[in-house]
Order: sequence, then structure tokens, then C-alpha cells
Amino acid sequence: MTEIETPVPAPPQQPAAAEHSFSHYLKPATDAAAIREICDDWLHLHDRAEEIKAHPADFHPKLVLSEHVRGNSILDKIADGVNKFCGSMYVFIGITIGIVVWLFAGNIVGFDHTPWPLLLTILNLPQLSIMVSLQVSANRAQAASDKRAIADHETLIALHEMGKQQLDILHGQDTVLTLLNNFASKDMPGRQAEIQATVNQILAAVDGGQPVPA
Repeated sequence: MTEIETPVPAPPQQPAAAEHSFSHYLKPATDAAAIREICDDWLHLHDRAEEIKAHPADFHPKLVLSEHVRGNSILDKIADGVNKFCGSMYVFIGITIGIVVWLFAGNIVGFDHTPWPLLLTILNLPQLSIMVSLQVSANRAQAASDKRAIADHETLIALHEMGKQQLDILHGQDTVLTLLNNFASKDMPGRQAEIQATVNQILAAVDGGQPVPA
């Protein structure tokens, strides 16, 4: 007895690295390059939206982080260091404790009997640099927010288009079900009676037999 070989299904292919659901942005060389890239994306947003609407299933969501809009130049690295230092809670606690110690220890130790003028002068000196650093940090956060907003907008367009396609499919299914219901409830009994009458006529004409009861 010959054995029938059952074909073994091929293992599913793994998606390529470029086809993952998340794609990362290339880190720009400078912050200015990141801003130019965001402006270019904004100018071509309409064309990009039309491409997504044409093929929403081929769209891949993008993961946008602050790292994707930070430059690699020396000035950008210095800005990262300054922002990280100024935004640390350890620096805040250290400055607060230093001010309190200065105010109370100045008279006790005797190095500053009128601490307010000198203390305010020392604290006001780095304020301009700190304000500029905070503005740099705000600009970077705004760039990351704009980049993330564009990516979210593209994702929402793809989801909206796929939702419209699903609604069209559901409406088509409702139409087909309505036609089948009408055919089964109204047309089918009449068709059966007509078919039975035709069969009876054929049998009576061929061999003179009795019609088959319906």
C-alpha cells in the first residue's frame, strides 16, 4: 500500500528589519538641521497624507523621541550638558542649602555680616546664562513636540482611512445579507413551485407518468 506524503507547510517568513512597525529617525547633525527637517516635513505634509490615504495598510507608525531632534555638534553637546546640570534636583537642593547656610552662617562665622548684597550679586551673575540655557531646552522640547505631532497626524490619517474602508466593507456585507434574506424569504418558495410544475410537465410529456406531488 502506497503511503501518501502530507506536504509540510513552509515556516512563516520573519519580517525584515525595515518592515518593523516602528521606524526610528536618523539623528540630525545639528539642532538647525532638525528644525529644517521638521519644516520640510510640514511643507510636504499634504503630499504625505495623500500617499497614506492611497495605501493606509502600508503605513508604519514612527516612534519619535527627544533624541531624534538633538544634534551631534559640540555646541549641541554642551547645551545637553548645561540643560542636564541645570535641570537636576541635586543642583536645586545644593543651591537652596547654600543660600540658607550663607544667610545664617554669615553673621556667625563673620565672613559676611550683610549677606544680602553680596549673595544677590553672586546669584544674579549666572542668571543670564541660565535663562539662555532654559530657552535652548524649551526650543528642543518644542522641536520634539512638533516632530511627534507630525508623526501622530500621519498615524491618525492611516487609522482613519482604514476605519473608512472597514465601514465600507460592513455596509457591503449588510447589502449582501439583505439580498440573501429577500431571496430566501420571498423568491425561493415561488421558484420551488415553478420548478416542481416544470418537472411534472416534463414527466407527463415523456412517459405519460403521473405528476410528482409538490
